[in-house]
Amino acid sequence: MNISGWGNNLIIQSRVYYPKNITEIVNLLKKKKHESILPRGEGRSYGDVALNKNILSLNKFKKIISLDKKKGILRCSANATIEEILPMIVPRGWFLSVTPGSKFVSIGGLIANDVHGKNHHVDGSFSDFVKEIKIIDQFGKIKICSKKKNISLFKTTCGGVGLTGIIIEAKIKLIKIKSKNIDVKIYKMQNLKNTINLFKKIDHHKYTVGWVDTCSKKNFGRSLIFCGEHSNDNQLNYKPQSKFTIPPFLIKFFMNRFFISIFNTIYFNKSTDKEIKKNNINNFFYPLDIISNWNKFYGKNGFTQIQILIKDKKKYYSSTKKIFDLLDKHKIYSFLTTIKIYGKGNDNFLSFCEKGMTITMDVPVSKLFRIKYLKLEKIFLKQNIKIYLAKDSFMSRNHFSRTYKNVNNFINNLKLYNSNSIFKSKLSDRLKIT
Repeated sequence: MNISGWGNNLIIQSRVYYPKNITEIVNLLKKKKHESILPRGEGRSYGDVALNKNILSLNKFKKIISLDKKKGILRCSANATIEEILPMIVPRGWFLSVTPGSKFVSIGGLIANDVHGKNHHVDGSFSDFVKEIKIIDQFGKIKICSKKKNISLFKTTCGGVGLTGIIIEAKIKLIKIKSKNIDVKIYKMQNLKNTINLFKKIDHHKYTVGWVDTCSKKNFGRSLIFCGEHSNDNQLNYKPQSKFTIPPFLIKFFMNRFFISIFNTIYFNKSTDKEIKKNNINNFFYPLDIISNWNKFYGKNGFTQIQILIKDKKKYYSSTKKIFDLLDKHKIYSFLTTIKIYGKGNDNFLSFCEKGMTITMDVPVSKLFRIKYLKLEKIFLKQNIKIYLAKDSFMSRNHFSRTYKNVNNFINNLKLYNSNSIFKSKLSDRLKIT
């Protein structure tokens, strides 16, 4: 069958296997010992990180979701998604300590990409709250790893993009909440400099994220900064979010700089500055999930989501301006741009987050973009800018090796945990990890 990343910029033919239990996984690994295979979750990584000619899917594997109500410890199988977990934990007054921007993601995917959210500056990444991982290694053996047991395997697996084995189960520490709602304060900033300066003053908020208008030449970088705290209104009657599909041909006409600029102006002006509003968990954390096929809006060539990390505070503005000046020069535009601030990173070998500012760009893929990407990467490299593997489609091996400081430790550990190179992906081949 044909599979792709969420960005739809690369489609490959794969054979997908659906083992129903541990025995079938072990037998499959023995059968494929002379080939490569890759565990894949819900396919929400944007690029080629979850692509291989042989895919091991846990969609038919027995699903487990259980909660220790007193301690707030979630035990679940790797194929459980956030969407399935929320109805169990929210009504009982618990929530994920860290959550990405979509709930249609599996626990295995969260761990493999060591995801982060709007609260990294306060709480760190997802793996910081993972108490234990159960994984099947290349030889079909079950191993338990954590920050206290098989530590090296844990640090290689968290953020290790599925290359150490098949995650089948995990235990995760949750946070206590009193409401399904988030109290949200919105700040309107008129340009990029004001946007960056505001982030220095709002790091006391638990959740912060900014939507940035990068299509406006007059007010480049104007933004809406959303700051959130869990409400204390004792409303825990969580209801799943409804979703709908929009035919892509209805949207394609509007996916250009002219209409995006109009939309951005309307979106910016309709928001009220500094007024506190209530959003439910779904609307605040997972706004795009309401449209089930929004990734199809970019046409047959798809799009790439480039998430970068600028580590030098003094270069937040200048680096961002150089990047978007280059894109604008070649009439390449980011139709959705967001900005966040990160806190201190962890010591996992391939985890993305470090102290700095991150910018995420949704860019339609075209022949022109593929050609000009090399120029863009030259700016990234000169500014020591890091790129997130879960979103990446185009990064070079040279850039990867020079910006991920622990890549050699990761590769050395793979010689232990993936010595037969059975676990591979298009990304691991492209970046010469495996």
